[in-house]
Amino acid sequence: MKIIVIGAGMVGASLTWELTQAGHSVTLLEAGEAGKGTSANSFAWINSHGKPPEAYQRLNAAGMQAHSELAARLGKAPWLNLTGCLEWRAADQQQAMQDNVEQLQQYQYPAEWISAEQLQALEPEIHLDGTQGAIGWFPSEGWIDTQQYIQLLLQASAAEGAKIVTGSRVNEILQEGNTVTGVKTSDGTLHRAELTINASGRWSDKSPYNDGLATRLAPTTGILIRVPAEYAPVSHVLATPLFHCRPDGEGVTLLCPNEGVYDIDESTPASRVSELAADIIRKATAVWPKLSELKPEQYQARMGIRALPEDGYPIVGPTEGLAGYYTVVTHSGVTLSPLLARLVTREIAGTPVAELEAYRPSRLSQPKP
Repeated sequence: MKIIVIGAGMVGASLTWELTQAGHSVTLLEAGEAGKGTSANSFAWINSHGKPPEAYQRLNAAGMQAHSELAARLGKAPWLNLTGCLEWRAADQQQAMQDNVEQLQQYQYPAEWISAEQLQALEPEIHLDGTQGAIGWFPSEGWIDTQQYIQLLLQASAAEGAKIVTGSRVNEILQEGNTVTGVKTSDGTLHRAELTINASGRWSDKSPYNDGLATRLAPTTGILIRVPAEYAPVSHVLATPLFHCRPDGEGVTLLCPNEGVYDIDESTPASRVSELAADIIRKATAVWPKLSELKPEQYQARMGIRALPEDGYPIVGPTEGLAGYYTVVTHSGVTLSPLLARLVTREIAGTPVAELEAYRPSRLSQPKP
C-alpha cells in the first residue's frame, strides 16, 4: 500500500519505520527539519505513573516496554536512558502520591518507597531539607533522546526504501468525494496515496486539517532550561514539587518547571520566558546551592508546546465516513510512539486492535457545547 505520513516527530518516524518494515511504500513529509518541532521541545520522560484510568496506565506501560523491544529489534538503543525516576511532592500532595503508588503497585508496575538516606545515596549532590515526605522510586522509567531516536528510525526507513521529504509543507489534503487521495505540498507537488496519516501533533488542528479532518486539541506549554551539569548534577529523572529535571546528554541537565507553576501560553514573549527561567533557577538553588553562581549566559531557556487532545487521551484511528485518512495524535508521544506505530501498522493490515478502541477520533467529533 502507498502511504503518506505527515510529520517527522516521534510518532511520524515510528510509523514510517513500522510501516516500511511491513512492506508498505511510505512517503514521510515534514514541513521543517525532522524532529525539530514538538519532539525537540519535550521533557521526553517515559513513564506510566499518574496516568489513569487503568487501561491508559497499562497502554503507557506497554509503550515503555515497546522501547526495549524496539531496541532488541534494531540491535542498539542509543536513545534509551532507563535511569529510573525519583519523586517527592509538596505536603498537600503527599497523600495523593501515596494513593497513586499504592494503585500502581496493584497494577504490578515497579513503584516503591525509599528513605531520604536512599535518595541521597542515589543523588549525592542534591540538598535535602527534610520536607520531602514520602519518596517514590520508579526504577523502570527514564528519558529518551528524541533526536537520536528519530534520526535512527528515519535512516533505517530510508535504507529500506521509505522516502523522507523534509522542508515540504502540506497545504492541502486531496479528496475525491468521501475519500482522501493524497496531499499537495507548498511547492505544488501532488503526492498520491491510498492512505494519508496525520501525525502532525500540535499542528493537527490547523490548516490543512479543515472541517472533519482537524483534531480537537488543548495544547500545553512549558519551559525547558538546559544548564551545565556541574551546577545541577543529576543521574535520574527527578520529579519535585516545583520542577522536573533529568540528564540531557553529557555535561547538561534539563530543568522544567511543572505545569501550573507559571501561567504561560503560545503568546508568551521570549523575554517573559527568560524571566521565568531565572526564577525557577533561583528556586532550584534549594536543591542545588551551586545554581546561585550560574550566570544567564551559561544556560539556555526555550518554550515547549505539546499536543494534548481535548480530553487528554490519544486520538488514533480513521475518521468516520471518510476513507483513506487516519489520525495518530497523542500527548504522551515519547512514551507511546513505538507501541502506537506497531498497533496502527497491525490495524492497517486488517487486524482489529482492541487497545485502540477507546481512542477513536469519533469520540471528539461532536460539536463543542
